Amino acid sequence: MRSLPIYSTGLRFLQRLGYSLLQATLFGVILGLLVYYRVPRARLSEEAPPLALLARPASWLQAAENVTYDWRARSLGARGSRSDRVVVVALDDETLAEARQDEHAGIDSYPWSREILGGLTKRLLDEGAELVLLDLPFTERSPRAPLLPGAPGQEERDDDRVFRSLLDEVPRKSVLAFSWSADRGVPPGSRLWPYRVRLGTSPTEAEARGRVQKILADQRPAFLLPGKDGVEVWAGVASEQEGQRVALAQGVREPPRIQERRISDDVYRVGPLELFISLAEVKVEGLDASQLAEVRQVEHPVAPLLGAASLYGAITLPADPDGVVRAVPHLVSYRSRDGNRHVLPSMPLVAAMLQANTRELRYADGRLYVGERFSLPMDESGYSLIRWDAAEVGRGSRGSVARAIPAWNVLLNFFAVSEGVPPRAAHDIDGRLIVFSNTSRRAMNFLHTPIGEHTPTGAVLAQSLVNLLQSESLSRATRRWDLGLTLGMALLGAFVALTVNRGLRSSGDAFLYLFVMAAVGVGYAVGAWYVFVHRLLWVAMVGPLLAMGLTFLFTIVQASRSEQQLRHFITDVLGRYVSPEVARLVTRDLRQLTRPELREVTVFFCDLDGFSRLSGELPPERLVQFLNEYLTEVTDVVRATRGQVDKYMGDAVMAFWGAPVRTERHAHHACEAALVVRSTLLARQEYWTKTYGHAVQCRIGIDSGEVLVGGMGSALESKYSVLGRSVKFSMYLEGLNRGYGTFVLVGDGVARLAQDGYVFREVDRVRPKGRTESTRLHELVGRKGEVQAAAQAHLSLHEQALTAYHERRFDEALALFTRSVEEFQDPVARVYIERCRVFAQKRPAEDWDGVFVLEGP
Repeated sequence: MRSLPIYSTGLRFLQRLGYSLLQATLFGVILGLLVYYRVPRARLSEEAPPLALLARPASWLQAAENVTYDWRARSLGARGSRSDRVVVVALDDETLAEARQDEHAGIDSYPWSREILGGLTKRLLDEGAELVLLDLPFTERSPRAPLLPGAPGQEERDDDRVFRSLLDEVPRKSVLAFSWSADRGVPPGSRLWPYRVRLGTSPTEAEARGRVQKILADQRPAFLLPGKDGVEVWAGVASEQEGQRVALAQGVREPPRIQERRISDDVYRVGPLELFISLAEVKVEGLDASQLAEVRQVEHPVAPLLGAASLYGAITLPADPDGVVRAVPHLVSYRSRDGNRHVLPSMPLVAAMLQANTRELRYADGRLYVGERFSLPMDESGYSLIRWDAAEVGRGSRGSVARAIPAWNVLLNFFAVSEGVPPRAAHDIDGRLIVFSNTSRRAMNFLHTPIGEHTPTGAVLAQSLVNLLQSESLSRATRRWDLGLTLGMALLGAFVALTVNRGLRSSGDAFLYLFVMAAVGVGYAVGAWYVFVHRLLWVAMVGPLLAMGLTFLFTIVQASRSEQQLRHFITDVLGRYVSPEVARLVTRDLRQLTRPELREVTVFFCDLDGFSRLSGELPPERLVQFLNEYLTEVTDVVRATRGQVDKYMGDAVMAFWGAPVRTERHAHHACEAALVVRSTLLARQEYWTKTYGHAVQCRIGIDSGEVLVGGMGSALESKYSVLGRSVKFSMYLEGLNRGYGTFVLVGDGVARLAQDGYVFREVDRVRPKGRTESTRLHELVGRKGEVQAAAQAHLSLHEQALTAYHERRFDEALALFTRSVEEFQDPVARVYIERCRVFAQKRPAEDWDGVFVLEGP
């Protein structure tokens, strides 16, 4: 049989390994790029990955990754404990319902006056709150503001000014909210201001800010023009008369200087936005502001509320493409008209800065440091993932923090103190930070988060602030880490596929291997879950698992195709030497063709008797023709009995049973083959005599025992064969037939294994020269139930004679063996007659055991 190099174990494995590594690299690189080129959160709405083709698959992959993130986030929350360091004061539906029925003026409808909101803020601080974060919009003038700003005597009735004055009483204890958008807004319409009036001179722009605030509070533009003695402060007015009135209201004693406004003045114009930016912006060391989310529109508190006594923080919480909020943008970038970038903070970050009593921010090694007290993981785009302290949104408005207080309770205390009576409720907020938020259904101030679809915005801000105060939150693995994990899992998928595919033989095995792959995938998922929950590190899950699964699947498919090709090859080639049934059985377990192993088999050796004489008389062509016919007959018998032809050696045939197809009846099959070969050759004697001029017979040796079976040979050529003592002994038995005059001799193991189906007679007890152990030789007589009466009588006589021989009754044995020759022409008896005559003349030694020493293997 021609041996193909690809079917040797080593080369086939190398071929599969090459395909697997190629597929692992392919899937690992593709999915790794999708993971590596994930779009920063600050660019989700405007950028695609560098490779445009990866944009949509990357978004799909990230969407699936987000699902696993939410599951892990809830698992982490389930192991957390709600913090009461930050408390939500909720302007909820219950509060509004109670207010509508209350007798106090000004609260029966919302929005309430800002005087009341300022009073509530001061009430919370008086009760011990350390800081109040107002998650409320103040982007429009209060409805109670004067209709004619700047008119004399209006300050007392100006709701915004009253609110500002209440906050100024407790400086740096409040944080006002602003929101932002990455979309460009439409600039609001404005009045024309054809004149400007000079209100004074300040040494620096910072010192001029207070006067600018007053100007902006009157809803008119301010201008800061360079002067000889510093910065001149001007205000826009509609007429000279209005200029006179504004100068008087602003406390200008000398006659005011009024000029027509020039187009060039717009360079020096300061609007509410510019003032707000100067108050809110922060400086961050080590951060590239161009990487932050770029703000194009800012909704800030109205000008009268802008002042240095409060700080300002963003409450905008952008959602991911799937609509879920998972991170807070603690820093954003705003580009002013002069092209400069200004960094604006989030409300939780501003609160942490107040707690740390610092304005110093530093970014290094993926963390944002607030002075020396707090730090938090943050990516280069300014976003920090939220670490939730609960698996689901809590009752009421608390979200994932420990407590939420209805604003109604605070309002009752405010009215009680205003009326000179003790507070009605104790809130236990001493030293706490308060997030004052509108959580009523009317406000629609809810977000979809991993812990719930209706999480109050104030609760999200509170949880983010808790993360900052604890200096503990989630961080995402670097892109290189995720790329490496994806490639590694792809290679692992290839390895698992190579390992398990070697045994893929049935649908049951297929389910087992799918289970193995699932187990590996679950193992990785558990590992990713563990580092998320216990190390607060978000490593990619979907990309690596998908890379492993695709590599596993394609490697299995490729290997299965290779196996199928090999099975066809074996069926075609091996089928010429074994039965189709055997060939099919072999292809079910291809490992047996190459893996060496010890196994009990039965070896069969058949040789023509008189072939040397025949080969000298027949011409070569006729000799080859005869030999092919003879070998075909023997091979057909071997195949019919589920045997495997090992080799042809001239006129000899070596075969074996029990491998590669396992069977407990290998000795039976070999005995059956021997009887069929004998009968087949006898049936063809007349044909061969007529065709070739000679009648032929064969002699057979059979032995059973443990041998080494498997692929044997070189890397270039190998075959499935057997190696061991039984191989040599079967050849030896075939040769012993000539000495005993028998045709089929079998070893003691064959007689023992097949005695239930075949009849044997003991021929001799021998010990090959140089060995210590002896063995019995048996002649195969026939099948049980088919032995004729004459043959049975012969066997009985032979047994009696052999017993007498071994019991040293040589005269009796001689007589019995002589009778066997006379009645049955037994050639074996002739051998014993000669031995009995020798022993009759010279008795054997006392330790004689009846074993005859032979020259042999």
